[in-house]
Amino acid sequence: MGYIEDAKELVKECASSLAAIKKEYDESLHEKNIHPKLLIKIKNFMENLRSALDFTAHDLFNKYGDGSSTNNLYFPYAWEGLDLAGFRGKKRVEKCIPGLSRNRPDIAAMIENYQHFSDIKNTWLPQFMDLNNENKHQRLTPQTRKERKELRLSSGGTSISMGQGASISIGRGASITMGGMVIPGGQNFDANTPPSTIGKGTKEIITWISFHFSSNDEPVMPFLEQALNGVGKIVSELSIA
Repeated sequence: MGYIEDAKELVKECASSLAAIKKEYDESLHEKNIHPKLLIKIKNFMENLRSALDFTAHDLFNKYGDGSSTNNLYFPYAWEGLDLAGFRGKKRVEKCIPGLSRNRPDIAAMIENYQHFSDIKNTWLPQFMDLNNENKHQRLTPQTRKERKELRLSSGGTSISMGQGASISIGRGASITMGGMVIPGGQNFDANTPPSTIGKGTKEIITWISFHFSSNDEPVMPFLEQALNGVGKIVSELSIA
């Protein structure tokens, strides 16, 4: 099996392992204690995705590289703060995959489009690479458990949602009507204090709980999903380039 096939298999393995990570994650949240198994699964997940990117770089070098030493082939990325001019000035593509920029400038342009400076949706990439740096493996621990409250009012197919820090003040003589529910005036309400209401409807205070990576404060599960989707997209598109 070649490098690109290995890369695809690693992405598939990560997609399959995400359910097991989610199970350990939910149990850790419930117990308010991080399971060692969760840390191991997250570490393996991240490292496998990083390997998928580097295997893709090896595949591109084998196809379009200059035939030089293959000891330091890596997927090129721009760290936070490095813009397009800096990325090109530091010859990131050429240093990571020698010969690619000259032999396939179109693929080099694709790699530039995956960087954070090309699209705000790609900010996951430098964060992902930073978490995977060898000297930061110990920081893969999602040490921070955060709670965020949300107030949700709903009636007759309409709803109002308010996050923490938001509030609504209704003056006397005014009111808000939502389906079959009325919120009378003369009151303030927020995510911690629901309003008095008249009629049919539901009032919920929802507490969202999550673990965050200690080094970048990113919520763990959404970040893992974003990294999986991002790496999968890169591997898939570059495999047919």
